[in-house]
Parts: sequence; structure tokens; C-alpha cells
Amino acid sequence: MRRAAIGSVLGAALALGACTYDSAYRGGEGYPYYAGGSYGRRGIGGTGASDLDPWLANTRAGNVLILARFDRNFNGEIGKGRAGEANRWFRRYADSNHDQRLTDAEIDAGLRGVMRELTGR
Repeated sequence: MRRAAIGSVLGAALALGACTYDSAYRGGEGYPYYAGGSYGRRGIGGTGASDLDPWLANTRAGNVLILARFDRNFNGEIGKGRAGEANRWFRRYADSNHDQRLTDAEIDAGLRGVMRELTGR
């Protein structure tokens, strides 16, 4: 008799848990889901995309850097403030001789270094 009562209580708890799981997590309230929009679009978008340095905006390594380190909400878009941060970070990272001027060789080496660190290639 006691086992039947415990089994009934556990069964009711599981049923109640399933009902609350369904209502809380359907429709994107509990976890991110794709609802259309910019998914799959190539490149970086947002209000700050035009402010990015060309080597960050127009190269695969630059896009990998922006998406990995500066796109905080993972939607492929970046604001003006984050674009400025990304530009400053990369300029400091790539300026190997610290003269505050980037040469083509420093930009290439910086982009290769970013790809190696972020993707292992």
C-alpha cells in the first residue's frame, strides 16, 4: 500500500514536471532558437560594421575575430562602440614594433596569428 502511494506521488510529480517544461521552454522563452532574420548571412552587419577597419571587415580572419570576440549576443551584428574596440584591439595586437603604424606585413602577420589562435589553423 505504501509503495502504491509513493508511486502515485512520483507519477504525479513527473506529469506536472512535463507540463511545466513544455509551457516554459516552448516558443524560445527558455533557450535560444532560430526565428528567421540574419541567420546565414555572410559578413558582419550592424551599425558599427562600416566603422571596422577594412582588414577586419573584408577578410575571413577579421570576420572570425569579430564574431568570436566582439559579437556579444552572437547575432552577426556589431555596434559602433564594439567596432571601435575591435579596431583598437587589433591595431595593438598587430603592431609588432609598437610604432603605432601598421604595415601590410604587420596586418598579414596579425591576421594569421588571429586565425591560428582562434581556429588552430
